[in-house]
Amino acid sequence: MKKLFYPRLAWEGLRKNRQLSRPYLLTCICMVAVFYILSFLASPIALALVVRGASVVRDIMNLGKFVILVFSLIFLYYTYSFLLRRRSREFGLYNVLGMGKRNLVRIITWENVITFAIAIICGLLLGILLSKLAELGLVNLLGGTIDFVFRIDITSLWQTILLYAVIFGLLMLSAIIRTARANAVSLMKSESAGEKPPKGNWLFAILGVLILGGAYYIALTVNNPVTAILLFFVAVVMVILATYLLLVTGSVKLCRILQTNKGYYYKAKHFVSVSSMAFRMKRNGAGLASICIIATMILVMISTTTCMWFGADNSLRKSYPREINFTATLNDPAKLTDGTPEQAASVILDELQKNGITPKNIREQRMIDLSGVRKDGFIQCDYETASMGADFNSLLEIYMVSSDSIETSDNSPLDLAADEIVLITDGMDYPDDTLTLAMGEKTRSWKIRHYERRDTDGDTSIMGFPTMTVAVANLATAVEGINDAEKYQSRWYYSFDTGLSDAENTDLHITLSQNVRPNLNDLFTEDATRWISIDTRAEGSADFYGTYGSLFFIGILLSIVFIFAAVLIIYYKQISEGYEDAKRFDIMQKVGMTKKEIRSSISSQLLTVFALPLIFAGMHLIFAFPMIRKMLALLHLTNVALFMRTTVISFVAFAVFYVIVYRLTSGIYYRIVSGLNQND
Repeated sequence: MKKLFYPRLAWEGLRKNRQLSRPYLLTCICMVAVFYILSFLASPIALALVVRGASVVRDIMNLGKFVILVFSLIFLYYTYSFLLRRRSREFGLYNVLGMGKRNLVRIITWENVITFAIAIICGLLLGILLSKLAELGLVNLLGGTIDFVFRIDITSLWQTILLYAVIFGLLMLSAIIRTARANAVSLMKSESAGEKPPKGNWLFAILGVLILGGAYYIALTVNNPVTAILLFFVAVVMVILATYLLLVTGSVKLCRILQTNKGYYYKAKHFVSVSSMAFRMKRNGAGLASICIIATMILVMISTTTCMWFGADNSLRKSYPREINFTATLNDPAKLTDGTPEQAASVILDELQKNGITPKNIREQRMIDLSGVRKDGFIQCDYETASMGADFNSLLEIYMVSSDSIETSDNSPLDLAADEIVLITDGMDYPDDTLTLAMGEKTRSWKIRHYERRDTDGDTSIMGFPTMTVAVANLATAVEGINDAEKYQSRWYYSFDTGLSDAENTDLHITLSQNVRPNLNDLFTEDATRWISIDTRAEGSADFYGTYGSLFFIGILLSIVFIFAAVLIIYYKQISEGYEDAKRFDIMQKVGMTKKEIRSSISSQLLTVFALPLIFAGMHLIFAFPMIRKMLALLHLTNVALFMRTTVISFVAFAVFYVIVYRLTSGIYYRIVSGLNQND
């Protein structure tokens, strides 16, 4: 019987504090279930079906597992710390009645063991039950073959048990250390202890404004997607730090301003609410900042992944403009103008004719591709040397094409002399009358006969850098004398549509690889050809839809988890503040405050702080929009209108959900402070 004393005491503590322990336990179960589902979807047995881009899907699911694991550690620590604070008076009473620290540690240990057991058993059962539903949803999303065989991955089971055992072990260790350092008096008074206003509010507020301004400046001034990716996480860290500084110090200043406004402060519906916020000003700001950061994460995640999924087809067609695409990358640019491309096209057409296929929308293009860095008066195309220490914003891509392959906007004739070019830029201006390219030891200069700027929002460049399309009279002579072919890429493109199904195009790809590729190698000769590739839109779509579909799926799943976390923070915030304010409202009721005035005071308090996280999250989203849009351009997602629609819809939907959650939790707060029970 003595052996069961501590387990029974721990169980009674959880049961009697079920208003607090049940949401925490439900969160643990949810985290375990989601982790198992992602681990299951990353396992070989889950996607043993015909799924487009299965290997890409597994990589993304493994990334999702890592995100959930890290988030579980951080968030469960946050919520468990709140539970310990709420239970501190109970532990202090045990200590006063004669229990030593060792006895309290036993209770805490058993509570964690019970919580872990319930979370693992229920979480794994829920995860196993939902894993098949998740698999069916993902396979259907990716257009795979669905079966209804129920599977359980043993490796995922043991992995989930082991990793969450480590997390609960760390939580228990933290609780033991915190309890060991406390004494009975501090435990008894921990809930009723007020907070001293933090010093240096103006300093922290100014620092927060400067950091947030710096993050917004980075987001607004970034010029290309590569820079955006490099600076995105820097900006994210800056925004998180600035949000906490501004909301913590801002809540302090807001309370002080409201308290000095006598016409506002000394009213029944404002007096209690403002004084209550002032009592816990630092925690109040930290809670609001946490809600704001999670809300921003949800909005960014769901808007970008939704945009990627619904823009996948458009992105695929930009990456693969034709159904069949030949690319020959050459060492010798002379092969672009000596008649070899015409012979290669004839070989391809002959093979298509043998198979009874008439190509449509044929496109043939010859190009010399260079990378460069803008200098004073010229462009350095020795990329490896020039880019060392260079700002990414100064990098650009240069495409040299023959004059007969482009058209000017005014249809002007392009009978160019050897020292003349037509220049078309994308994402940059070029005000000079001449163009000078330094390529190794050689320098080439041309007069610009015709100049246009055609902005395609990143469509021209694969990497999203500003581009120059340079139309010259003769491609081979444009780079004549440059011995180091590594300074540029000579390419021949030949693409067409077939009108066949994806399966038929896949079979055609095999036929062309076997019968055409060897002949093309013979034509271009081995020493003049780096490689010849044959790509099909049908096969490229596997990776596209595998990537975008799995990101959309995991975006929805993680958003649900983060929404659950935001709800729990709001719920605990209302519960803790309700218990702290109950005595104040009880005193006010004794001196004549009515239930109606209590509701009015609660509404005043909620309206004072309710909108802050939503306003900040919306502001963060607006300033992050240009940076995220540029990163999406790397994936050929340049439909700004689509991204704007998904962002606005995501924000409106979250705002409605946010209002509903606050209305529901404010009812719990009202019942606590007014002394009503569930029946009332």
